[in-house]
Amino acid sequence: MKNIYLLFGGKSAEHEISILTAKSIINNLDRKKYRIFPIFVSKTGTWNYLGENLKNIEDEKELIVEKNIDIIKSISEFFVNHFVKKDSIFFPAMHGTFSEDGTIQGFFDIMDITYVGNDVLSSAVCMDKAIANDVFYANGILQPKYYLITKYEFEKDKDKVIDNILQKIGEKSFIKPCNAGSSVGVTKVLNKEGILDALVKAFKFDNRVLAEEMIIGDELQVLVTGNNILQATLPGGVRVTRDFFDYEAKYFDKTTDHIIPWDDLTKEEIEKIRSLAKKAYACTNCKGLARVDIFVRSSDRKMLVNEINTIPGMTDVSMAPAMYIKTYKKTYGEFLDELIQLAIENKKEKDSLTINRG
Repeated sequence: MKNIYLLFGGKSAEHEISILTAKSIINNLDRKKYRIFPIFVSKTGTWNYLGENLKNIEDEKELIVEKNIDIIKSISEFFVNHFVKKDSIFFPAMHGTFSEDGTIQGFFDIMDITYVGNDVLSSAVCMDKAIANDVFYANGILQPKYYLITKYEFEKDKDKVIDNILQKIGEKSFIKPCNAGSSVGVTKVLNKEGILDALVKAFKFDNRVLAEEMIIGDELQVLVTGNNILQATLPGGVRVTRDFFDYEAKYFDKTTDHIIPWDDLTKEEIEKIRSLAKKAYACTNCKGLARVDIFVRSSDRKMLVNEINTIPGMTDVSMAPAMYIKTYKKTYGEFLDELIQLAIENKKEKDSLTINRG
């Protein structure tokens, strides 16, 4: 039997969604195979070990338990008093900063711990949308036109930044933080007058911001799983009553309609988008799982990669588990089994390397 240490919450604007993800993971792990040990990370970064979980979670508030202790002491107390390394796997379920950006993965690597999902490199690259776009471009993968702005440049000359956005991208754009997920800090801009407020909002979440071309078409998602041998789900999408697929639409809007597979694609387009998702996943060196978001432009049916989410939402209404279940006719529990097995295989592959030059 494996010990699963589920890390959730975190110092992130996506803290609350992570708690919902943790609830779903706990309730779907096979208790005949795994012992489950949740660890709630507060918004200040402290680790709060909840002990072994023996029953399903009815209310996510059951998972929020905080101690008045500093970060270093909370982490050291956990590893000294509670962590058992044998047959143990960490399952990071924190979205956004301090987890999805490679920081926690680096910590796990230093501690020689097996963990679910992406490594340091793929996490860091995919979290930073500007770097990811540069990698896509270098690998011949189409994406929307983009323009990177730093906070220093913005504060130095706001008018110049706005003029550059108008020249390079146009009036209609999406302004978004480079390092954020779940559409946090993103603004759909329809005219010149809206650019300044959108930049101010985005810079609250990151010191680097992207202005991206607005694509008219469908925004679809594909879940890719695997380390070396990759598989991609059927593409899914949502129909929303909002201006775009924002934070509220993703997690709380009951009118959001999930469609898997997307009903406006030919069989050829379905296979093409699955292949593109695997190419984007491979060129960013993803491991375990990632959700690849892809636009299908209405005017010419070209496919453009928007971004890769290396720890996608896994709530009861999230697209990632839904696409897996629909495509492979498997359960959420089997999805988690596969992710855990991929983590074990990835650790074995890393352990096969040597640091000896002889």
